[in-house]
Amino acid sequence: MIAALVIASVGTSTPARASFYAYAVEQTNTYTFTGGTLGTFTPLSSTSSAQVGSPNGSEAHTGTFDALQSYVGPIAGRPAENTFTPLGQVNPDYARGDALVTVAPGVIATNNVAESFMVSAGGNSASSGSWAISAPLTVTTAGAVTLGFNYTNQLTVIHTGVPGGLVAADFGYTFTIRDSTGAVVFTSSPTAINDNVSLLAAGSISTPGSGTMSITSGVLAVGTYTASIAGSEHTFINSVPEPSSCVLFGLGCLGVVGLARRRGRAA
Repeated sequence: MIAALVIASVGTSTPARASFYAYAVEQTNTYTFTGGTLGTFTPLSSTSSAQVGSPNGSEAHTGTFDALQSYVGPIAGRPAENTFTPLGQVNPDYARGDALVTVAPGVIATNNVAESFMVSAGGNSASSGSWAISAPLTVTTAGAVTLGFNYTNQLTVIHTGVPGGLVAADFGYTFTIRDSTGAVVFTSSPTAINDNVSLLAAGSISTPGSGTMSITSGVLAVGTYTASIAGSEHTFINSVPEPSSCVLFGLGCLGVVGLARRRGRAA
């Protein structure tokens, strides 16, 4: 009777299920540029999402100013295009990425997001959004150039329950200047607009940020250069498979055998 109870108890155990959430966003605007003259910007943006979960799938897009949103998940939960606020922990499992660049006379603005939510055991989820713009830069008087802008960003990761896994998110931003031969003469990736967070155990991290950024190059000789700025966001989730019921049943049987042996020795 005791043996039967042990088998039933272990064999029907339901392990706790982990859930993972990751969100990365960075937006920039109100650009200024001094020390040189910028020509016409050439933009490029891209998005991707991929998931081994429920549902499975992948989607990717490239564009110039506006890459279409990439989304894998329940159809009813797909956000509207160019939604950079969090979808949050609803309608699992999903992964999405979106990117938008606005370039008009005197106006530059960027919006970029990556987000994933997964509760399926034994799966992966990843998403990204990225953009880049470049323009000819003419320096008529030797000296430094300065790029200024406002930014708002946030990273959020949440890991809850067992079994374990990894959840991670990051955002990045780089300002680069190349000379007429293509050699990099200046590059900068300030900490305030380049960050990453991750969790391997239960917990949560949220790091919102905002402010004004100013990036100044070294002294540039008179000449023609190419100035480029680029940004990207990524999320990644790896969910460890749950123990199967047959493995648990086997462990239960081993426990019963051990109990029987102890009884035999006692007799």
